Amino acid sequence: MPGSGRLRVIGAASALVLALGLTAGGTRPSALAAPSTFQIVGGGYGHGIGMSQYGAHGMALRGATAGRIISFYYGGAAARPATLPAAIRVGLLQAGRDPSTGGRLGRVLVRGIEVPGLGGSGGFTVSGVATSGRVHRRALAGHVTWSIRPQAGGTSVFHPAGTRVFGPTRPGAGVVVRYQAASRPARLLLPQTGQQLRWGRLEVHLVRDDHGTLRQRAVAVLPFNHYLRGLAEMPGSFANAALQAQAIAARSYALAAVLARGQTYGAGRWDGCRCAVYAAVRDQAYAGYAKEAGYWGGRWVAAVRATGSLVVRYGSRIVQAFYSSSSGGYTSSNAQWGSAPLPWYPSRSDALYDRGGGSHPNPNYRWRVDVSAATLGARLGVGTALAVAETKVPSWGGRVSTIRVRGTEGLVTVTGAQFRAAFRLKSTKFHVTP
Repeated sequence: MPGSGRLRVIGAASALVLALGLTAGGTRPSALAAPSTFQIVGGGYGHGIGMSQYGAHGMALRGATAGRIISFYYGGAAARPATLPAAIRVGLLQAGRDPSTGGRLGRVLVRGIEVPGLGGSGGFTVSGVATSGRVHRRALAGHVTWSIRPQAGGTSVFHPAGTRVFGPTRPGAGVVVRYQAASRPARLLLPQTGQQLRWGRLEVHLVRDDHGTLRQRAVAVLPFNHYLRGLAEMPGSFANAALQAQAIAARSYALAAVLARGQTYGAGRWDGCRCAVYAAVRDQAYAGYAKEAGYWGGRWVAAVRATGSLVVRYGSRIVQAFYSSSSGGYTSSNAQWGSAPLPWYPSRSDALYDRGGGSHPNPNYRWRVDVSAATLGARLGVGTALAVAETKVPSWGGRVSTIRVRGTEGLVTVTGAQFRAAFRLKSTKFHVTP
């Protein structure tokens, strides 16, 4: 779900000073016993800015069209067509992290398999510029996990047994993996991420990390709307109008990213992606071809097709359409991230819709976490917690901006986002009692 942001502490609204157990003179009434457990009661899942996905489903069940859902959640914006780029670059693996090991990326693993119903062997080709300057190509068999890794300043491909079958390319050059052949297309599996690729191509680039070691990054280059087909942001079983609203919002987010960043964002950083969007929730969660499979996948693909080139527009502006799983009944202004409030991110009640409905009632509309006083204080470095006070901003839809905790070993003030991270809460829309 898109929308990561840095939370800036701002002055605000409703500090619950009495919850700290402090009198006007700063003393604590002796009659108040320190609690042994604190209850954190909250609502929603995610930042709550822009469209609630459960809210979109709830609106659709009540007869709203995709256009109406977009206009409601994006403050009077409208779903209108835009000119889309032919392709989009999607960052799958970056040099700074191998998801399968947790360390830095030392290789890119690929495995070809058949596309259901199209036959073939699952084979694919790899190409790269040799030291002679000529482009070399090599066909690789399917159902084998090949390893693409740096060698002699360039890039080589190795069999699982350790035999080099391609390369090395000339120094600094990577390779291109092509699996979308006209006659016998294949799916390309990336074992390190679990993603499947069916459309476009995979580019594997070389980059030197901050220690001078050659590492790689892998970028999928695929048709723009085919990228949307692989997004795992909303269940395909949600109502049709909700799926279409999701497709419009996701398309708008991606197009805004291309316009703002270009297609080689992060190329100058060794741990960047050289892409337009990352394939993870820092932008949008991209699962690849697996998202298109089956009946529910077909419904999502149909929503992408039905919405064509529609994006979220506020006047002539293409909106970077943030969304999250659930607002908890009230959406938030983007001001919670420290920027000036934007009219297409209003703070408004969607309690009627955010509950979801049908076969998909929202499990996160309300939630509760119990934390012992000892744990609460220890995680914040103040011993055993004695009392808590929250500060909330009305335009944040009931979300906590700062929270102060007094413990046996001191007093600490943290942001709502920091408190959420410390206790793994689903959102910053919460209240702590007593």
